[in-house]
Amino acid sequence: MLRGSKKYWVIAVLCGLMASLLFYRYLQDIKTRYLPDDLIKVVRATTPIERDTLITDNQVEVLQLPAKYVHPDSLQDKESVVGKIAVSDIAAGEEILKQKLLSPSDKTRRLAYSVPENKRAVSIPIDSISGVSGFIEPGDRVDIVGTVDIPVQDYQGNEKPASFSILVLQDIEVLAVGINPDANGRESSSGDKTLTLAVSTEEAQPLVLASERGRLRLLLRSPIDDSKADLEPYQLEDFLKESQ
Repeated sequence: MLRGSKKYWVIAVLCGLMASLLFYRYLQDIKTRYLPDDLIKVVRATTPIERDTLITDNQVEVLQLPAKYVHPDSLQDKESVVGKIAVSDIAAGEEILKQKLLSPSDKTRRLAYSVPENKRAVSIPIDSISGVSGFIEPGDRVDIVGTVDIPVQDYQGNEKPASFSILVLQDIEVLAVGINPDANGRESSSGDKTLTLAVSTEEAQPLVLASERGRLRLLLRSPIDDSKADLEPYQLEDFLKESQ
């Protein structure tokens, strides 16, 4: 048995714990009583988010607000925000609205949003023949054949130009077809057309060189064909070899 003052210390501690528990329950009851019954989850920025940047998990938080304080276009879960691109600046404490994130219409209006990661957009001139009679559309994939004149030595050691047909690039994504009318406020009246492709920096070099120094022809691929060929440059003399 407890004797003397120890017994009273134990009783005091038990009474304190019980009082704390009752007070906590009282506070929870008060909170529940005055808590609005129309709370809605919203995603809010915890730090400033700059335009054209990916939104990370530590830049946003989810909290509950009364419905009358929530914007109708605000987003309710992190999954619909994290990893998306902000198309305008977002201030700290601001609700994340769907208009602030990249949408399919933004990709249509601004080509930069359609360029895949680690790729670059480059345009090449086309006509009805080189562009497969106008059947190429954004999202298609093409191969590119270039015909270029390269100096070669004949049997006497003299240099002369020879035409070579070279498979420059394969399985390249088409980002856009035609000239953007917003570039100068009006459609081109000269009949010029372009094809804008998504290429790596390594692929851009032979493509630009072949476009500047030769003639290009596009080969439209099947959407289910991802095969690649390993072909030697083809020249006029090869026709005679094949006919023998």
